[in-house]
Amino acid sequence: MFHSQKRAASRIGTVMLATGIAVASGLYVAGAASADSGAGITATIQPTMVSGAVDTGGGHVIQGGLFTLKTDDGKLIQTYCIDIDHGVKIKDAVKYQESNWASSSLGAPGKEEAAGKIRWILEHSYPKLSLDAVKAAVGIKGEFTKEDAAAGTQAAIWRYSDNKTAATPVDAEAKQLTEYLAGSKNTGLKEEPAPSLDLDPASVNGKSGSKLGPFTLNSSASTVKLALSGDTSGGKVKLVDKDGKSVADLKGPVAKDTKLFLDVPAGTAAGSATVKASATTSVPTGRVFLSVGYTPEKHSQTMILAGSEELSVAKTAKATWTQAKGPLLEATSKVDCTKNGVQVTVTNSGDEQATVTVTPGKSVTVGAGKTETVFVPVAEDATYDIKVSGPNLTEEFKGILDCKTTSTTGGTTGGTTTGGTTGGTTGSTTGGSLASTGGGSHTGMIAGIAGLLVAAGGGAVFALRRRGRHGRSAA
Repeated sequence: MFHSQKRAASRIGTVMLATGIAVASGLYVAGAASADSGAGITATIQPTMVSGAVDTGGGHVIQGGLFTLKTDDGKLIQTYCIDIDHGVKIKDAVKYQESNWASSSLGAPGKEEAAGKIRWILEHSYPKLSLDAVKAAVGIKGEFTKEDAAAGTQAAIWRYSDNKTAATPVDAEAKQLTEYLAGSKNTGLKEEPAPSLDLDPASVNGKSGSKLGPFTLNSSASTVKLALSGDTSGGKVKLVDKDGKSVADLKGPVAKDTKLFLDVPAGTAAGSATVKASATTSVPTGRVFLSVGYTPEKHSQTMILAGSEELSVAKTAKATWTQAKGPLLEATSKVDCTKNGVQVTVTNSGDEQATVTVTPGKSVTVGAGKTETVFVPVAEDATYDIKVSGPNLTEEFKGILDCKTTSTTGGTTGGTTTGGTTGGTTGSTTGGSLASTGGGSHTGMIAGIAGLLVAAGGGAVFALRRRGRHGRSAA
């Protein structure tokens, strides 16, 4: 009887959800957290979710579980939420960018242990492991569905990502999984997973007769293919390693922070070339995904990768050289959640010093062949607009800083959207399976979905605090 109720609850929820979405076609779901230009994969949120009911504390029950994103080459990846109090903007088909922990709440001071615990959870649960493997490891005896696995895993993650120490699935089997994943066996995995593919910075400048760079390459792929395109030198320039040796494809594990340079012979006329790196890989579990909109209306909650297909990824970086004398300036920026702000880096590859102004910030003199950094503190949730100007240099970096989770132990704070999707959803999924509330009783779940229908029918629109992260636009 219990198992049949479990399946019936899922069917009832899915039917009622479909009706609710049809009624609420104009419903707005606010979101949080986006990305730097970032490393590797870009993907778009899909209208499906595998979830189950989770009590996040004080009887506040929401749906939590797996989201699906589709990469630009049409492959699917699955993610969990690490940002419970903020919505995911399914309706707007928000794009996500793979990024580093330091650009997310996992990079905030004091989050090192939590990040390692979350990665351990991802490596020891669904979908990294099959349902049968998880069931056997935990010792689960009752019916165990993918909805149970997703809810149990999400609840365990929320205990570390959002300090929801009371987060507990309603379903008995899902609850058993949560207690296992957040229990004594979780010793943590301290090391951050390598990016699928990253080539940084996006551009460099220099003089003929020098080595332009370095470009820093990181990848989880077994082989990274390297090529030059748009080479205006007619084949004179070469891609080399730190020792000046020509570089072909990199095979085997790519060493962390591999340095590449473009060797431009003396006398080469002013020009440019693009370095292209490409690879086929499975994105490592534990990589952070941040939404890439640079306005509050275009941001959505932060995700962490749970599993991916093998997929293709490529990154490019441009090198420009000249024979003329004078400063050659390049500015880049990166969100730094360890310090709560934006780090602006200015490099002068020329042969004369130059004064560069960072606003807000300060003016700095950058010597020939030197690099200077300016850290711009930004308040949490505050919009920033950083302008960098100097001889032949005008850059602008915009965004909204989102480095902290806002929840406190014992319940969701300031961010539950009725009928929308928060860290999971309140009384609904986003179009995928809806898990049982467990114990043969699904009254609470049905009541939650009914609340969605009432809110949708009344045309109610609820908005969370809207956040962005970090964008760059050349003026």
